[in-house]
Amino acid sequence: MDNNQTVTTDIRLWGIPLPFNILSLGDIAYLEGVSRMERPSVEWIWQEMDRIWDALGLDNRVALQGQAIGDFYSHPIWVVNGVFTATDPVSIQHRDAIALFVSQLGVERIADYGGGFGELAQKLSAVDSKIHIDIVEPYPSTLGIQRIKQGTHIRFIKDFENQYDCVIAQDVLEHIERPLELVEQLVAATKLGGYLIFANCFYPVIKCHLPSTFYLRHTFKWVMRGAGLEFIGQVAGVNHAMIFRRVGNVNKTRFKFLESIAKFVGPSVNMARYQLGI
Repeated sequence: MDNNQTVTTDIRLWGIPLPFNILSLGDIAYLEGVSRMERPSVEWIWQEMDRIWDALGLDNRVALQGQAIGDFYSHPIWVVNGVFTATDPVSIQHRDAIALFVSQLGVERIADYGGGFGELAQKLSAVDSKIHIDIVEPYPSTLGIQRIKQGTHIRFIKDFENQYDCVIAQDVLEHIERPLELVEQLVAATKLGGYLIFANCFYPVIKCHLPSTFYLRHTFKWVMRGAGLEFIGQVAGVNHAMIFRRVGNVNKTRFKFLESIAKFVGPSVNMARYQLGI
């Protein structure tokens, strides 16, 4: 080898380095192909996710148990998605707005459920270095873990530990077959008087947004009354990020009753609002 030749140790994806030593050969091959592209549109990201979903034979119309859903969420497309959102002006604006709001709450411990690439956690740490943030991630990203800077109060964990002053679930519930069961866990992980922020997208944007959750598109805020939550408002600049305060415990009977009503009326409400253009 020429002594002057530079040894490549990473992939540069739209300016962000992805070190070879934390990637599999399959991941490297896929990411190298993507890195040759100009930074794509969000529509391309969605189309590529759907292509991989179909290639794995996944079906969002039936139960996911027994399907290769773990393979889907472990695919390097999620690294691509993480890099895209890290460099996307709209995504950056949303994270900035959420971080600014949370920094004004005076909280000390935050759980970012499904925090993936760690971008929101790092933004939260940047606005208040004293905040302790747990990224609760069922499918932790090796790259995300490595990107967490030394000296910050951020860590990846697989399950909640104790209770938090604020729990955030951004772009999570639409991926879950039984989202309200997860809501119960999120409420239980929040201190009484603490805050929960849900940023949901109950729309068929991509196939991993499960149609079984779409009844919550316009009923979610109402159903949360049975979860011991009080609706506070939206994060300024992020209209789909709803803020709740925990004022009690989940009332399972009422929660189930409101869920059943939402499942009955939700599809009709969705259609009516769609026809009205709202």
